[in-house]
Amino acid sequence: MFRNRASTVRHQRILGEGERELFAPGRAPAVVAFHGFSGTAAELMPVLRAVADAGFAVDAALLPGHGRRVEELQEHTFDTWLAGARARYDAAVKEHGRAVLLGFSLGSLLALQIASERPAGLAGLIAMGNALTVRPHTSLPFRIWDLFGQPLPDAYLLKPKAGDLVDASAMGTLVSYDRHPIRSAHEVYAAGKRVLRVIDRIECPTLILHGRRDVVCHWKNATLLADRVGAKDVTVRIFERSAHVLACDGEHEQVAREVVRFVSRL
Repeated sequence: MFRNRASTVRHQRILGEGERELFAPGRAPAVVAFHGFSGTAAELMPVLRAVADAGFAVDAALLPGHGRRVEELQEHTFDTWLAGARARYDAAVKEHGRAVLLGFSLGSLLALQIASERPAGLAGLIAMGNALTVRPHTSLPFRIWDLFGQPLPDAYLLKPKAGDLVDASAMGTLVSYDRHPIRSAHEVYAAGKRVLRVIDRIECPTLILHGRRDVVCHWKNATLLADRVGAKDVTVRIFERSAHVLACDGEHEQVAREVVRFVSRL
């Protein structure tokens, strides 16, 4: 299940086939989207295409360390991902004047952090499958390791599948690494606690979407975020038949409609 760097360099592969990024011209507010840990924009593609088809500009770039070689991801931290995310947001606002932040899983933490800083041009925030907390099978090992205060090894955990879906028909469209780098996975776990402390500063209109059957980040993360976010304009929608990658799961059309409706009113 665990592999070292030497084995990873030789045997790693990319799961799935499809677009890893999406850039679409259009009107404001531009939607700046951030994908999940070890993934790509493919896990948001049905929603992003719907937004683009509605005439809005879309910027969904790869986060640093993603989409190429998994050992590169091992060297990244939440701050390096955040720097890349801020750069994409700043460029979108410079071109379009206003932008909506859309984040999924790890990307939700980046979107929440940036929104808490109340940057110029921020029109709204969409948090999908937010990772403010992760399920015990991920959080407990990290919590125990942290008690010992030792550095994590350069190890890689093989993934049983590309993503958490109820409707597996879309599994082949999820483009991701076939393993998680342990050190950078810890960065996601730690970032959830860090971001939780600042979400009360968020004031922009906020849309919170989550799958009830999410086995990565519990659906109650949606209510946790809704209860603590500082915004007055907050909408929460739980999708009963969807798991973590809800933008590609069986209710993806409903998810896309919620997103397009939200962006259209800003």
